Amino acid sequence: METLYKDFRYAIRSLLKHPGFTAVAVITLALGIGANSAIFSVVNGVLLKPLAYRDPERIVTILHDGRAPIAPADFLDWRSQSQSFETMAAAEAWGGTLTGNDRPEAISGIRFGENMFEVLGVQPLVGRTFQADDFKPGHDRVLVLGYPLWQRRFNRDRNVVGQSLTLNGESYLVIGVMPPQFRFTPFWSTKAEMAAPLNLAPRANL
Repeated sequence: METLYKDFRYAIRSLLKHPGFTAVAVITLALGIGANSAIFSVVNGVLLKPLAYRDPERIVTILHDGRAPIAPADFLDWRSQSQSFETMAAAEAWGGTLTGNDRPEAISGIRFGENMFEVLGVQPLVGRTFQADDFKPGHDRVLVLGYPLWQRRFNRDRNVVGQSLTLNGESYLVIGVMPPQFRFTPFWSTKAEMAAPLNLAPRANL
């Protein structure tokens, strides 16, 4: 114990003699610890901690060559011919600038194809999720909000369901809010805070 105390005193004296080096060392340690904490938070939330879905062990994400988006036509063909999966649903990254009474804010979002909420098996906290009619042209301007966005922008007001929001100058109707433990899939869009319907039929040849 005495040896440890002497070593500690020697280290303190050395650092005080070289304040420039000490400052750089402290900053480097702080940046390293911060980066590791951020990376661990993502890995823990996405890879280690079970996702708050009904049967997370039965859900898989399919990408082209394991890293790139799948063409809409390919997905539609796979879904119609699939015999290995109980059901398949598509998703793509999306977003918009929310304007209105508060300051404009860029919101990360995601578009969900039919049955995605059913695949995830999580019920909304308020309102509802998407129905078949929401995917029809002219009826697809509806939103399901994530809990963080609902809390930050709307102070957890349940009356937001049924209200219209303006995204990129277009009006969207809020139909539901998801519970706090829910995170929008997939892993490349973990910061998504809202979801809108995704209809791939017009892009069947792409």
